[in-house]
Amino acid sequence: MIDTTASEIGKLTERSIHELLERRSRSALTSDKSCRRTATRWAFPGAVELWIPDHGEERYSLATSMNLSTTGIGIRCEEELTPGLQIGLAIHEPEASLHGHALVRHSTRTNCGDYIVGLEFTFDSGEFGRAA
Repeated sequence: MIDTTASEIGKLTERSIHELLERRSRSALTSDKSCRRTATRWAFPGAVELWIPDHGEERYSLATSMNLSTTGIGIRCEEELTPGLQIGLAIHEPEASLHGHALVRHSTRTNCGDYIVGLEFTFDSGEFGRAA
C-alpha cells in the first residue's frame, strides 16, 4: 500500500506504480494514446532523482518527470543518457516516493539543450505476472 503522506520512500513495483496512477487517474488527462505503447501514459510532473553508472561509480542527477505509465516514465534532464543504460531512480510525488531501476530506451536533445528521456522500469518481481 502506498503511504499517502510520502514520509517514507517505497519500492518501485508494478503494484506501487499502478496504485499511484489510480489515485491520479480520476483527475488527470492522458498524454498519449498511441497504439505503439503497451500502457497509457499520464501527464505526471514531479521530481526524479537519478543514479547513473559512470566508470564504476554512480553519478547523481536530478530530472523532472513529464509522464508516467505502469511500464515507464518520461523525464526531462540536463544530460544525455545512453539507450540501453540501466540506472537507479527515485520518483517523488505528493502521494508517494518510490525507488527502483529503469532502462534508458531513448534520449533526444531539445532545442533548449536539455534531453527528453524515456525510461522503462525494470521491476525486481513479476507482481502482476511479468518479471523484468
